[in-house]
Amino acid sequence: MPRQPPIPVPADSPTPQLNRILASLPADELSRLADDLELITLPAGCVLYEAGDTLPFAYFPTTCVFSLISTAEDGSTAEVAMTGKDGMVGITLVLGGETTNHKVVVQCAGEAYRLRAEVLCWELDQGVGLHRLALGYTQALFTQIAQNVLCNRHHSVDQQLCRWLLFSLDLIEGHQLDVTQELISNLLGVRREGVTEAAGKLQAAGLIHYRRGRITVTDREGLEARVCECYGAVKAEYRRLFAMSAAGLARHRVRPNPATLRQRAEARLRQTQGAATGPVPASRWDTSNLVHELQVHQIELEMHNEALQHAYQEADALREKYADIYDFAPVAYFTLDAQGVILQVNLAGAILLGIKRSQMGRFRFAASVEPASLPVFSAMIATVLTTQMRQTCEIPLIATSQRPAARVKIEAIADADGRECRMVVIDITREEDKAAPA
Repeated sequence: MPRQPPIPVPADSPTPQLNRILASLPADELSRLADDLELITLPAGCVLYEAGDTLPFAYFPTTCVFSLISTAEDGSTAEVAMTGKDGMVGITLVLGGETTNHKVVVQCAGEAYRLRAEVLCWELDQGVGLHRLALGYTQALFTQIAQNVLCNRHHSVDQQLCRWLLFSLDLIEGHQLDVTQELISNLLGVRREGVTEAAGKLQAAGLIHYRRGRITVTDREGLEARVCECYGAVKAEYRRLFAMSAAGLARHRVRPNPATLRQRAEARLRQTQGAATGPVPASRWDTSNLVHELQVHQIELEMHNEALQHAYQEADALREKYADIYDFAPVAYFTLDAQGVILQVNLAGAILLGIKRSQMGRFRFAASVEPASLPVFSAMIATVLTTQMRQTCEIPLIATSQRPAARVKIEAIADADGRECRMVVIDITREEDKAAPA
């Protein structure tokens, strides 16, 4: 099969959502990938990779279908799996490798999005949606490979042909396949005569119509009735793994890939200028080139600002979340400065001391401690700030208008600079009352 270069296609062609993996990504992840995805057209018979090739790209098919083919030393071949809009080509990159151990050929012409290997690997390292979906697809592909081995060993050529036709139909639009019996025999790893005989039986049963180079499926339900269990087993695994992966995708956003900022800015500039924009002049210092550079830098700054805005929004949401947890915790929290003045206190702490949170800067925690226990408390605070080691003590608090005298357990630790003391204060009065003899 000839090794042909891909043909670029217009930007208004099929969207990434036609691919099952890309369609399942959270919106922010797909948006982050948008400028790195390149839509191309691939002719039938085009060889993407030979066994042992380094993978410069991963491919996400939308309308084309790929065959993954193993070749023996004598030149005989067999298809180990096929992939189309339900998956991707490049699982070697997902699993940490750089080269492929099989040939990848375009079985049905169509379009696919390709992504540079270094960009894919960066995205996978983030450990979020694409990583989860790619691993799920890899497991489903392994299931298909294993089931194909079982089918080729134990099932008839008629059943193998039905399985192959149904898988192919699942990956394309319509009911026609432009394929020869010779190609099918090479993919299934059986004699051409066997494929001819099996195709004749299906045509005689009214399930397909075959003419040279084209197979039209006229009765899909009839094919499904004749196919072996391998087809259903693989389809069920794809459904299970995609449902599981999509349900468990992480919801948080990660930063855009900094290595591709320039390329993404260039892509966004081309989109805003339109297809009519001519090439950048060769001279580095002429006016047109300077304007182009300024426009690209402006877009780079805008993209940085977009990322910062998202980060600020997430930080605000987290701050509000943890502020609620801090405020409404059932345990009292305090932050004291080196003089023991209360800098921060949650609602439980304010109630414990009988103070207003709006006036906390006017109070020293020591003012609520029984005078006899002040040396113990002061020594603990000094030790915490000096050694920056966690300290604990149990001391009595004087009565307030809201509660009688109480005994509390304090766990204290300093901040990173040793300037503030952060305390967890737990009321243990009732515990001591229960432990006291009647």
